[in-house]
Formats: sequence, C-alpha cells, structure tokens
Amino acid sequence: MAPLVGIVICNFNKKEYLIRCIESVLDSSYQNFSLYVVDNASTDGSAELVRELFGGKLTLIMNDENKGGTGGFNRGMREALRAGHRYILLLDNDVVIDKETIKHLIDVLEEDPSIGIVGSAIYKMDAPDQLQEVGAAIDWDEFKVVPFYQDVLQPKHLPYIVESDYVPACCALIRADAVRQIGLMDEKWFIHWDDIEWCYRFKQRGYRVVACSRAKVWHKTGAVLHTSTFPHYYLTRNKIRFFAKYAKQDNLMNLAKMIVDEWFKALYFGGLKGKRTVAQTIYMAYEDALNNVTGRAKEHRIFEMETVKVDLLEPVLRSTSKVIVIAESDANPTILMNYMARKGIEYVVRSVGDNGVGSQWMGAQDIRNDTVVLYFCKHVLDIPDNVSHVIVVDQFFNVMDLRKGRDAIRAVRNLRQQLFEGMAPLIYARLLHLRHVLSVQEEGNKDDAKIPIS
Repeated sequence: MAPLVGIVICNFNKKEYLIRCIESVLDSSYQNFSLYVVDNASTDGSAELVRELFGGKLTLIMNDENKGGTGGFNRGMREALRAGHRYILLLDNDVVIDKETIKHLIDVLEEDPSIGIVGSAIYKMDAPDQLQEVGAAIDWDEFKVVPFYQDVLQPKHLPYIVESDYVPACCALIRADAVRQIGLMDEKWFIHWDDIEWCYRFKQRGYRVVACSRAKVWHKTGAVLHTSTFPHYYLTRNKIRFFAKYAKQDNLMNLAKMIVDEWFKALYFGGLKGKRTVAQTIYMAYEDALNNVTGRAKEHRIFEMETVKVDLLEPVLRSTSKVIVIAESDANPTILMNYMARKGIEYVVRSVGDNGVGSQWMGAQDIRNDTVVLYFCKHVLDIPDNVSHVIVVDQFFNVMDLRKGRDAIRAVRNLRQQLFEGMAPLIYARLLHLRHVLSVQEEGNKDDAKIPIS
C-alpha cells in the first residue's frame, strides 16, 4: 500500500535552498510519505548533489528542459497519482517546512472532505517572524490577488482555517481524487498565476480552498532581488490571460483601462528612473496575452535590468534634516522609513485621518524651514485631488513635487487620459476576441480536461 502522501518538490538551479527544503521534509514528525524531486534541467549541479546526499531516500525525476513550475509539478504529480497516494503535497525548492506542517495539513483534509486544497501560513525566510501571507483572495474589480495577513509581524491570533480563493503552490496539500477529476495544472501558464488558475478551477467544481495557520513554512522568493524582467513578463501576461478568461464580460473595459494604466506608468516613470526594460517587457507581455501566446517566453521578451537607476527622491531631500511622512491608510511606509534611516534623515510618520490630508500637518509645531512634508501613497498618479503643496512619493519611489501646485500631476494625468481614449477601446475589442478564443479552446479541450496520468 502506498504511503498516504506523495511530496513533490520542483527545482531549477537553487541547489542550496533545495537541500535545506529536502532536509526539512525528512526531519518532519510525519513520515508516511514518498518524496519526489523534479529537476527542470538545472545547470548548477542540483541533481548530482541530491543523488550524492539523499540516495534512496527519494525519487529523482529529470526533465530534459526547463518546463516551468507547471511542467515540473505536473511531472511529479503524475508519478504520485500513479503510485496511488491519497494526498499530494507540492513544495517550492526555496521553502523550509516546520516539523508539524505535514501533519497539520493532513488533519485539515481528513476532517473535511469538502476541502480540495489546503495551504500553509507562509513566513519570510529572511524575516522569520513576519508573514508573507496566509491564503489570498482574488480582487475581480482591481484585477489582482490580495494576500491575507501580508507582512504581519509575530502574529498571535490567526484563525485556524482561512477561507481563500487561492493558496500558493509553494506549499499546498491537494486531494488526489480531486486532481483526477479536475486535471493537473495548465502548462500554458509555465510559471506565475498557474496555481491561482488551478485553485479557481477547484472552486468552480465545488471544492473549498483554504489555508491552515498552524502549518508553517518559511519562503525565500519574496526577498530575491531579480536582475532581469523575468517575473514582470509572466506575472503580466498570465494575469491578463486569467482575467480575460474568467472575469465578467461587462468588466473587460475596466481591464482594458488597467492595461493602459499599468503600461503608461511603467513607460513614463520607468523612463524617469532609467528602467526602460520593464516597460518593454510589460508591453510584450500584453501583446502576447492578447495574441494568446502561452508557455515559455519567446525571444526578446525578457531583458537584463539596468544597473544604473535614478533616485528621484534624493534631490528633493538633499538639504533636508527632517521629514514628516503623511501615509495613506493602505500604503505601508516601511520601505520609505528604511530609505530615510539609511540616509540619516530624521522623520515622523502620521496617517491620513478622517479630517482630510491638510489637517495632518497644518499648524504642527515641529515643522521647520528645513522640514519637508512627504505624502506617501500606493501610486503618485492616484492620489486624492485635495493633496497639494507637498512632495508625493509612492511605494515604487516615483516622485511628484507639488509644493508649487498641481500642474505637474495634471499634465501627466492628461497624457494618460489621451492614451485611455485612444487605446482602451482597441484593447477592449482584443480582450473580447481573446475571451472567445479561450472559450472555444476550452470547449474543444473538455475531453482532455482530465489530464492522463500515464
């Protein structure tokens, strides 16, 4: 009889993290499992090191090319399904699991057959007491994923089960019978949004997707500094594909406007900061999404990031010894606080209250001639109309100097509006066509929905 759980780790060129991941699995308090490591044609000696260190403790599966997260996980899941495991645990190569994590995840699925997938409480590997997330929701109006409990430090009162739209495949336990019914991941995604789409299909079939706060893992990815536009391409392309397929049709014009807005922001502010490759990649990602291009990125999509970056904030703070930060309620000013601490600038932080923006500093006793007021927000172009006579900075370190009025922001907004009027209707028409193509493809693939495991 097969062990209850088949554990699948997908790896590509992260051998140091992979070894730590495997060691944490083997050190688990729960041991009724088989371990499968799928290597996506790594070039850093990952496979050789796994053979040397772990020998017969696991099954090493070699792909002859990098098939992405979807192709790697699917290869391992096929092996696990053939072996007859009741549950399949997916792990990224850059996670470390707690000793009790597997047991907690199994308990959730054993206790409630309505749950198809259970994820974990994901902590940051480089900040072990801080959460990355515990499950997430899909925001159909803003076209994004909203992680629950993101960045919470030393959480003490988390709910045991968090109902979710999506849990990351970096640590997720799946009911094998549900996979046989719904199918494996769609390999057209290659990486990013693949697990989101998969969880959505589970929910369409009536299964619940949840996260278990007692099942702890520590994840490295969020802290990695990318040197290429790799994540920008896949996150952008696949997000558009997902919402074009699954969002309500009467919301597609808003999706078209979002495409124009995101590309304009990347182009305009990326140009100011010397980061033009991001805008290039985002443009190609939109084109590929609208043209139904899938799988691994083609040539001239992903570029090395520029090494020289322009700091837009430094000139306006050059002669400043103190800063008052007025932070919007949904904007986390931590990155700005860290920036000023590195520069040796004294600062205080206040939140935008119910009485309006101006009331936060008007008449304040601590404003001196060498004091600058910064308004911190999610994006400088989306601030309220009553914000003026301050320097506006956002989470991307875009800067608008409004100390002499709002003329600068009006000019940029007018330029964006012209693009909305010219481009959004054309993109909307292409989204409608893409939606039709995806619908036809889905009808034609219904017989293949249950991906064969052999």
